[in-house]
Amino acid sequence: MHRNTLSNEGYVGMFLEKIAIVHQYCPEVRSVLDYGCGPSPVLAELLMRVGFSCDIYDPYFIPVFPEGSYDLVISTEVFEHLRDIGGELQKICKLIKHGGYLAIMTSLHDTVSDFENWWYASDPTHICFFGGSTFDWLAKEFGFEITFRDNKNFIILKKIQNIHVISKL
Repeated sequence: MHRNTLSNEGYVGMFLEKIAIVHQYCPEVRSVLDYGCGPSPVLAELLMRVGFSCDIYDPYFIPVFPEGSYDLVISTEVFEHLRDIGGELQKICKLIKHGGYLAIMTSLHDTVSDFENWWYASDPTHICFFGGSTFDWLAKEFGFEITFRDNKNFIILKKIQNIHVISKL
C-alpha cells in the first residue's frame, strides 16, 4: 500500500530529514546498515548519494544476514512490525561497533488513555509499540545512551558498552 520509492518526494524528504539528524548527532559515521530496508532500499540509496558506505538487510527481501560491523545501524518503519524485540536487538547490537549508533524510526506513543484512537495502532501489521520510557529502558538494558530523540518518531542511541547476557524481554 506504500509508495516507498525514489519518485515519492514526501518519502524521500522524510529520509533526508533523518539523514541530516544523523549528520548532526553522529558526525563520525561512515559505514551504515539499513536494517529492514524493504523491497526498494530508498534510504540506502540516499545515504550512498551523500557519501556513506551502506549495506542493506531485510528478512523478507534481502534475507542474507550481514556479517560486518557498522558505525550506524538505522531501522526505519520496522520496529513496530517485530515480534521479538529482545532477540532482534541482540542481533543488531552485534553489528554495531563500540561507540557506534542505532537509529530507530517508529511512531512514539506515551499517552495510554487514547491508544485505541491512535492512527498508528490501526495498522494490523503494527504489533509492537514504543514510548519514550520504553527507549530509556532499552538503552539501559542493551548498553546504549540516548543521543537524540524528537519525542515523535526518531531516536538515536549510542553504544557505550557490550552487553553479552540480556534478560528475556
